[in-house]
Amino acid sequence: MPYASIREVRTYNGWNPLEVKGDALERLSDTEFRASKKPIVDYDYDDDLLDDVKVYVDGTPVSIASIDPDRGIITLQDPVAEGSTVTADYYWHPIGDNEIELAIAEAEAEIETKTGIKFEAHSKTEEIILHYGSEFNLSEPVISITSIKHLYDDSYEELSSDEYEIVDKETGKIRLKNIIAGVAVPPWYLPLSVRLKVEYMAGYEAIPDIVKHATILIASYQVLLRIQRQISFSEDYTGITVAFKTPNELTERLEFLRAEVERVKNMLPRKVVKI
Repeated sequence: MPYASIREVRTYNGWNPLEVKGDALERLSDTEFRASKKPIVDYDYDDDLLDDVKVYVDGTPVSIASIDPDRGIITLQDPVAEGSTVTADYYWHPIGDNEIELAIAEAEAEIETKTGIKFEAHSKTEEIILHYGSEFNLSEPVISITSIKHLYDDSYEELSSDEYEIVDKETGKIRLKNIIAGVAVPPWYLPLSVRLKVEYMAGYEAIPDIVKHATILIASYQVLLRIQRQISFSEDYTGITVAFKTPNELTERLEFLRAEVERVKNMLPRKVVKI
């Protein structure tokens, strides 16, 4: 589960898909044709481009085999005769879905590095040595406990679910009900340390709002930063004019996002310190 969706990033920035109707496709082969606008984007955000693109040969709808969105190439199921008119209805945007998806992945990595937390639900196993008391913290937030095993001699014995409880999911605090570390036991009457193996589902059942917002901000910044660099090398501003009228507007937006990213990153949760 990504920390934010392509739709959320587009909506935040106003990068809405642009409709093209009746576009005359460039013929590349009997089955391959190229749209005049690219990248082609997923209008209804259902991870399926095929239902957002309609192709017509001499006015008759035809079946699509595949779409290369970044290159704007549409491959048809059946060959098309020379001299036929091939047109298409589709949606595009100069900032493609793959570009946004990559930026979201980069944002997630940055957030996890900053916080020390993987917010997406994932399984984890930890070895715990409890020196005193009956409570301990796992290193990540807890969704659910799979098992807690107590080391007796050289083997682990699994505790039943009524022998422990989750005190605080956010901090990963667990309380044992029948075991207390630090108690002197015979024959030497030394304080007893308790060794545990905990298997659990870590992370969050739903991505926290502040994490989602940070992801959208960082992803937006990364996309626009790449665009700014491309413009500085190519001096071609035509592709992004649908989003920004002048290069100065792009610069101002980057400055705003940079400040917002730093502000929100300081509000993110941090990795739990085990006690």
